[in-house]
Parts: sequence; structure tokens; C-alpha cells
Amino acid sequence: MALKAKDIAQMLGVSTATVSLVLNNKPGVGEAKRQEIIEKIQELGCEYMLKDLPGGNGSIGFVVYKTIGSIIDESPFFTYIMERINKNILNSGYTLNFVYLDREMAKEELQAQIRAMNCKGLIIFGVEMTRQDLQAFVDTGIPFVVLDNSMRESDVDSVTINNAQGTSKALHYLYEMGHRRFGYLMSKERITSFEERYQAYVNTLSSLGVERLPEDVCIVEYKDSVIRGQVREFLAARKEPMPTAFFAENDYIACSALQGMKEAGYKIPQDFSIIGFDDRPICTMVNPNMTTICVPKDDFGIQSVNLLLSRINSSRQHSLKVELGTWLLVRGSVRRLEPEEGAAGSGT
Repeated sequence: MALKAKDIAQMLGVSTATVSLVLNNKPGVGEAKRQEIIEKIQELGCEYMLKDLPGGNGSIGFVVYKTIGSIIDESPFFTYIMERINKNILNSGYTLNFVYLDREMAKEELQAQIRAMNCKGLIIFGVEMTRQDLQAFVDTGIPFVVLDNSMRESDVDSVTINNAQGTSKALHYLYEMGHRRFGYLMSKERITSFEERYQAYVNTLSSLGVERLPEDVCIVEYKDSVIRGQVREFLAARKEPMPTAFFAENDYIACSALQGMKEAGYKIPQDFSIIGFDDRPICTMVNPNMTTICVPKDDFGIQSVNLLLSRINSSRQHSLKVELGTWLLVRGSVRRLEPEEGAAGSGT
């Protein structure tokens, strides 16, 4: 005999009304309890009860994969795109499962955790991943998409930002604003996105005919208080002339560096102009607000879910890589230089 709502309620120790609210996708049930009820229905093979309820198709796993740790632990970017990803997954008839995994785990343990999620597919936030980390996921046979890492040399689906385009836009804007000496705020922790941005910095300066000086690169740890101190030390050790503008590998570094420059007695943008990358909320929490390269956060969610579903629902053998464009968001951290100012920073 087919199970009914009251049978599920009795098994879980909840009221029949609670189960009915879940089955009819009505408010009034906490998310954890709602998910527990849906999973019980699926476990019992009663998906017919779910009908068109989000989650009726099963679940999609969102994996945050750590290798370095610091890039993810300090102001993680994935938190800004989760709402759209979750909404798209629910609209596609799936539920979302979330898990942290890391390189220190034995391959068998990692794969056991993945399989225990019982997901139809995975979206892997792979900003810290390298090519060597992929095989453990490939071997599970579960379809997946890597998010925020191009994995250009690997035959896997991915959604990422056009880092070269964004960096080029930032540097061309600084050039148009009269700057001719560009500093670079580089994270000591290296990930694919940072490497792509640094290479674009090298290439763009070359195409602009601007001299690139190794001493204009400030290498910092990926921690706010440390960045501020290291920027102060960098400036104290420098002699005139100095860069008039700095490009940072992301907003977290840019905003921390801005604070460090101010602590060292410099004014932004009067003494130094700064541009970040990502358009994180912190950009509007510093004074002046940070000019930055904006990335399409909603499209991350849309494209990653669409790409994964195309893999799940088709026999496609080749990989697809989606690269999202960027745009410049002008705020207050860059000023226009007069021609005679372009060769050197004014300092204090």
C-alpha cells in the first residue's frame, strides 16, 4: 500500500500538518526540518509524493574544496553567489547539499563523503584547486562543474571569470587617468585566478609601452592585519619615485592595502590610486569607496547550474568552459593625474 503523509509524519515524529506544508511547498517549516522530510520521502522511494516540489529530482552538491585554506577562509567569494545558485537549483527541481572537503583527506575518505551525499551532480567551488585535485572527483563518476577556476588544461566543465579582460580594463583605465607607473599588490598565496591576473598585468603594461619594475610589486600575506603592516613596510622602504597607482589581485587585498597606506600617512587617492577586483561589499565600507572590476555574480549561479544540468541530462562527451566578462565600477579610489604628475607618486 502506498504511504501517505500521516505515515511519514509518524516515522519522523512530526505532525501530519507539517508534512503537508512541505509537500505543498508552503511556509511554516524550518529549512532543516523541511530537508529532513524530503530526504525521508526520497529514502522510502516515495518521490511520487513530492510531485513538482523543489527537490523532487534529487539533490545537487555544492563542494567547497580547500587546498591552501586562507583564500577560502578569509572573506570567501562563494558566499556572494550562493543565493543565486540555490535559487536556480530549487527552480530546476533539486535541493542543495553543502560540504567542505580538502586536499588533506585521503582519496577514499573524500570519495566516501561525496557518495554519501547521494547527489545527482556537484558544483565544486574550486578557486584553490589545481589540476592534481580533479582525479578524485572524476573517479566517482558523478557529473560536476568547477566554479571560479578555468582548469584550462583539463577536460572538465568549468565556469570562471575572464581575468585577463578584467585586469586589462583596470590598467587601461589607470592609463587613461594619466598614470604611467603601476604598482601591483600580489598575494603570497597563489591560485589560478591570481596567476591569470598577474600575467595580464605583465602583458598589458607591455602593450601600453609602460615599464614594469620588479620593485613595484608588493607581496603580501592573505590576512587583513598582516597586509596593512606589510604595505606600510613596503612604502617605508621605498624611495621616490614611486608608483602613482596600484592594481590589487582582489578587493580583500585592495581594501586592506588602502588601510595600510592611510596608516602610513598617505592619502587615497591624492597620493596613490588603487583598483581592486570582484566588487565585494567591503568596497563600500572603506573610505574612499574602492574602484574595482565587477564580476557578474548572478551569472555564476545561472551558468554553473545550467552547465551541470546539461551534463546530467545529456550524453555530451566533450567539456564546456564558460568564461564570464567583467566591467569597471568607478568609485573614489582613483584620481586623474596631470601630465607632470604621471611619472611619480607625490608622497607625504
